[in-house]
Amino acid sequence: MNANISRSILTIALGRKLYIDMACNLAISFLMWNKNSSISFILITDNPGYVPETVRSQITIIEKTADELGKGFSSKLQLGDLLQTDQTLFIDADCLVYGDLTEAFDIFENETVSAIGYKRYEGIDIGFCPDIKVMIQKTGLGYFPLLVGSVYYVNNTTLAQEIFRHAKVLFGLYDELGLVRLRNRENEEPLMAMAMAKFLQNPIEDTGLIKADRMFYEYMKSNILKGYAKLWNENEPPVKGYSTLMLSEPLIVHFNASNNELYEYKSEVIRLRKVFLEKWPVAAANLYAHLTCFMPGVLIKNLKNTFRPIYNGIFGYRKIKTSERIVTD
Repeated sequence: MNANISRSILTIALGRKLYIDMACNLAISFLMWNKNSSISFILITDNPGYVPETVRSQITIIEKTADELGKGFSSKLQLGDLLQTDQTLFIDADCLVYGDLTEAFDIFENETVSAIGYKRYEGIDIGFCPDIKVMIQKTGLGYFPLLVGSVYYVNNTTLAQEIFRHAKVLFGLYDELGLVRLRNRENEEPLMAMAMAKFLQNPIEDTGLIKADRMFYEYMKSNILKGYAKLWNENEPPVKGYSTLMLSEPLIVHFNASNNELYEYKSEVIRLRKVFLEKWPVAAANLYAHLTCFMPGVLIKNLKNTFRPIYNGIFGYRKIKTSERIVTD
């Protein structure tokens, strides 16, 4: 990398403390593994008071309101206006970092706006549109980048600004284009995908190195204090149509949807906060997280899997519990 090029991680957390807490967890995991790098960490939030002083003193906080950025996923369309460095890696607040992100920047370095994903020309998409081939015909695009917007790379150039401006135009056409909403909101992912395709931007094919989305894997084993994360499938991937990867050992894990409410994420957060904020020894933090969160979580999961058929047979199927993150307003 040219020594004159500046790099940063950027995340957005607006509204409830739940979201700012997740962003702080992301920041702590970043600092754990990148504190001595030249990469800075920037948090965009409307509630900086929720950020612990130990974290606040080591990152940059920019205060913005929801009215300035937009609600839900549309805030990511404002990334072009939020860039503070030459190269930016946007990471969703519900992610954790497991290593030095220099390699991720190096992989993206020759791109302008990109994400982890694949070029698709036909087929049914996940959360984007009912039919990719029809969408390509409707929009005149040459391809459709299939991506999960948990990580975006942006090189701060005039072309990048054009791409984000076009994505904002598409936002106003969301329902007209026949795009599928996510949690009752316009999903930025198809908009960014189409804007990227219009300006011939390529996704970086998913090799399992940069990031992994928890929903695409059956199993996960990790310890963030050791910088270790392994996600794998023994059968078909649980979400078909996106990837056929059977193994990922990534720098970033995306605990999307309700996965941040489960023991895998919560035990990692306990480890991080005990060591980083409370200065516990690593061994003590690992033991505490294992006994108070990980093992009870595994036990409850196994009991549910064992007795669920019996329960359903007697009482029927329960209504699915709404995630804390589902938009209701």
